[in-house]
Amino acid sequence: MRLVERGISLLVLFLLLSVSCSQEEERVKPPPVEIRSGESCTLCGMIITDYPGPKAQIHYRDGRVDKFCCVQEMMSLYLQPDRPRGITAIYVTDMADRDWKKPGRWIDAENAFYVYGATVSGAMGAEVIPFSDRASAERFMKSHGERILRFSEITLGMLEPKP
Repeated sequence: MRLVERGISLLVLFLLLSVSCSQEEERVKPPPVEIRSGESCTLCGMIITDYPGPKAQIHYRDGRVDKFCCVQEMMSLYLQPDRPRGITAIYVTDMADRDWKKPGRWIDAENAFYVYGATVSGAMGAEVIPFSDRASAERFMKSHGERILRFSEITLGMLEPKP
């Protein structure tokens, strides 16, 4: 009887560890990739590096990466009810203290601070501008924007051109 109990205990422990490990694997995000000269935007087909402003990328479980000429286009795809499944990571370029023509380093899109209603344009016009920290977003907003949003606060309606 004790041998059976030990066997069951070991099996339960093994199953718990397996579930824990597989959940941990799902949480590991792939690193961002650099956008090379000549690569085109997944949504509009424009050459990404030919246009100023922030850029974005979405990574998928199957290893595929969608690259975007602007954050607005990435968000337009991401916010669709039928958006692609299997997303493992989303990155945007940090625009803190950067030249508008040369976006900064890649940051996790879900942790970024976004300036909405910016008076500067990205590749497709109106843009939500990502920053790695609130202080940088506030400095930019004072002279170029309306308000600061988090990733989860951005809606499809906000991405439509203003009249």
